[in-house]
Amino acid sequence: MSYFFREQTASDLQPAQHQLLDLHTALHPRVRNHNIDLHPRWQKSTIVSNQSAAALEHDNTPVLTYFRSLEQAQQVEKLMGRDNVAVSTEVETHRHPVIELRLTPETFAVELVLSPYAWWDQQNFVGKLELPHHRSAFRGLVRELDSDTCFGFWSGTHLSDMHLTTAQLLKGRVMDEWMATFADGQDWLRIGKWFNTAEMEPNALVAEAFEAIKSLSPIYNFILWTSNNNFHSFYEKRERTLRRSYN
Repeated sequence: MSYFFREQTASDLQPAQHQLLDLHTALHPRVRNHNIDLHPRWQKSTIVSNQSAAALEHDNTPVLTYFRSLEQAQQVEKLMGRDNVAVSTEVETHRHPVIELRLTPETFAVELVLSPYAWWDQQNFVGKLELPHHRSAFRGLVRELDSDTCFGFWSGTHLSDMHLTTAQLLKGRVMDEWMATFADGQDWLRIGKWFNTAEMEPNALVAEAFEAIKSLSPIYNFILWTSNNNFHSFYEKRERTLRRSYN
């Protein structure tokens, strides 16, 4: 694979967009065959886009996004109070947990992103962590990740210096202390693998990307609101308790 960019213009980005589309063609059958419930953007022309859930503004970074089904996305956006989400073009990926693959001149990232605009799922996640056995389960899922997986609360398509690796996160009470600072509706949650494109073997790309998706999908499912994974009542109880403590 070759990633050379002189200017960040549409014509310069076309090779990277084509490479991500080729990657999707190779990856998606593996995702389906392993019963991983992740779906690309539904319009074929936008399977690869520059709309990253990790950034407030589009910045020409090519993105391949996987997330919940169209029907589930429409249901969640209606629960969030959004009207007129009857067609796929009105569903906004940054309002949902996603696993996205991003390509820049220097890095290739496979990352679970939960933006503050996905507040319905953020609240579900925070409510679920109110229960000790689910906090323990989440820690167990993080422990299954590669030790160099990056974790943090920053925004943008770059890798922030303000991140921890899972090896650092799992030391002592670091993870509990970090999660205690997570502010739903304000912070991004980021968990993913970052690869140096100069060091990547082209033939290993599909396998590396698939393994990263497969390792992130249990955490994605842990966070994802569904009717069978609904912890909003615990979130609301937590908020009532917090309000009383500040009064």
